[in-house]
Amino acid sequence: DRSVRILLLALALLTLAAPQAAADDGPAFRRTTPRAVLGERDGWTLLGVPGGRAWGIESALRRAPPRPATLEVELAVADPRVREAFVRVAWYARERGRQRQLDVVDSDLVVAGERRTVLVPLDPPEGARAYRVRVLARLVTAERSSDDAIAVGPSRVTSGRLALTRLLWDGPP
Repeated sequence: DRSVRILLLALALLTLAAPQAAADDGPAFRRTTPRAVLGERDGWTLLGVPGGRAWGIESALRRAPPRPATLEVELAVADPRVREAFVRVAWYARERGRQRQLDVVDSDLVVAGERRTVLVPLDPPEGARAYRVRVLARLVTAERSSDDAIAVGPSRVTSGRLALTRLLWDGPP
């Protein structure tokens, strides 16, 4: 029967689309250097920085939002050897392959002892079709951080631009 075949085809297409939709809920990360330590605990991604310049983790390429949006990421720094951590959004012209960045936008810095939600505008520059989320850290000295120096918590994308208001923060919870 034709209607049964159409229904089965529709269900099959929904099943194939479901994993992609779930993958867009938040970025899964990989290390930007094999020397970094990457772990997980209680739904948080943990990062240890091997030393030197800004190292961290990055997501796969994600499709640019159809209209301006905001990326919200929970970020905590526990190790005093970490000078600062931040979220970077890098914009690209294509959704696949290795390519040059068109532009980057960084969040505010989070320093040792802080835990807060950082906000990054997702307002694609001209020609951008995809972005990658990075969480990067710089150390105070070249000394390696602890394996759980930085914790990256839940993230989400909300529609609309960032509000132009001053945020007051009283320190970690």
